[in-house]
Amino acid sequence: MQKTEDIFTPESQGIPSASITAMVDEFENRDLQVTSFVLLRNGKTVAKFCKPPYEMDCVQLWYSVTKSFTGIGVGIACDKGLLDLEDLVISFFSDKLPQTISENLGKLRVRDLLSMASGIHDNTYGLLYSQEDWVRAFLAQDFPHEPGTYYRYTTHGSHMFAAIVERVSGQSFHDFIKTNLFEPLDIHQSTWEVCLQGITAGGMGLGLTVESVAKFAQMIADKGVYKGKRIVSERYLNVAMTEQSDNRLFEKEKHSHTNGYGFHMEIDLDGSVFHPGSFGQLWYACPQKNIAVALTSRRKNTDTDAVIDLLQEKIIEPARDEILPVNGEYEKMREKLESLAYPVPAFGDIPKNAPHLDEKVYSVADNPHGLISIRFVQKEKYNLNMRLKYSDRPASSINFDFRKSVHSRDTFVKDIQFHEQKYVSFAAWDTENTLVLTVFYIETPYEVTYRVGFDGANITVDFHMNVSLNIQDFVCAGFLES
Repeated sequence: MQKTEDIFTPESQGIPSASITAMVDEFENRDLQVTSFVLLRNGKTVAKFCKPPYEMDCVQLWYSVTKSFTGIGVGIACDKGLLDLEDLVISFFSDKLPQTISENLGKLRVRDLLSMASGIHDNTYGLLYSQEDWVRAFLAQDFPHEPGTYYRYTTHGSHMFAAIVERVSGQSFHDFIKTNLFEPLDIHQSTWEVCLQGITAGGMGLGLTVESVAKFAQMIADKGVYKGKRIVSERYLNVAMTEQSDNRLFEKEKHSHTNGYGFHMEIDLDGSVFHPGSFGQLWYACPQKNIAVALTSRRKNTDTDAVIDLLQEKIIEPARDEILPVNGEYEKMREKLESLAYPVPAFGDIPKNAPHLDEKVYSVADNPHGLISIRFVQKEKYNLNMRLKYSDRPASSINFDFRKSVHSRDTFVKDIQFHEQKYVSFAAWDTENTLVLTVFYIETPYEVTYRVGFDGANITVDFHMNVSLNIQDFVCAGFLES
């Protein structure tokens, strides 16, 4: 929960505490695996939680939610006169253009990219991601549809805006956003991945705390104003928050709240706007009720519809303009949110016949990760270090304790790159021959489990991740190096 000086009772902002409790109960009952949550009304925080081992003040990866920040960045650039919605995209990239510029590519405007109506026919993420130069690869595509007439979601279309703003502003897109969006929003922690060309990845890879994303959603609900400061023009937001392209045919199968696409944000049936990200990341803004929500999740197939349905039913619909009386439900809600925690592995004693692992190094067979060897260091009975050597990326070193969780840092993947980041680890012997090592990379939804079976000089390594866009589970054999 929030500190006393920061918290406002839900009732003071017209929301019944019992409704918040009921919503959170449904999160749990439906196993939506919401790990952190912030609810704002009239710019005031009325409820929030973060389940340990996750941390409220920890930067989180937001995946495609990134696009909405990019869209507002474009609006700010337009407000500054650096861009115009009618600008032709090819005008910024004379050095990246294909030898032959098709008629439709030549017509592609900034507004068409913002509305995901660039003219491509298919989502070409897989084709473009593997290219070294994403801008050149995007422009080299086929554009069979006239720009502005055909919706097709494209992550690399969003990336084009980072490249454009970098060219017109003379600074990295991340720095541009820090100065013109984050600082005015009192956001002081952020990370953002880059492509191989060093350009900020405009369609993905943004890291912010959940409270920072809630501030962004509140600014959207307030039509571009935060604490009396104008962040982006109302003129731009009025266009961005209304339908610019029809995404119903393509997105309805994902969630029923699809009701048109604005400028890098989705529109709900009641005019609210939102943007989801992989594995359940979400912000939601309801200007009609001045309500803003941000939440993180870690479920492989998180049902965005279910979450939005609950927000609508439990929070937005009951919200009133008048102050409500505070009753015992507020304390029940507060106690409920404070008690939330994510299930973590149990600890157990070390079996007396468990293998002695200190300075044991095991070579492992071919696997999708390029893992070459595992080295264990166990100088003390309850402390264990596992060092993973790879063929194509930096080594990993993870600490464990058989009696308690360990909080430290390790190199692991985020959206598209490997980064040093926070983790919380757990260790236990499942049997006297099977070691189970669990690592929560708490800046992402990723929970990694290594099950290592020992049989004399041989081992079996079973690697599992709860969710992933590109890392495969695997099982492989290994042997003790002499």
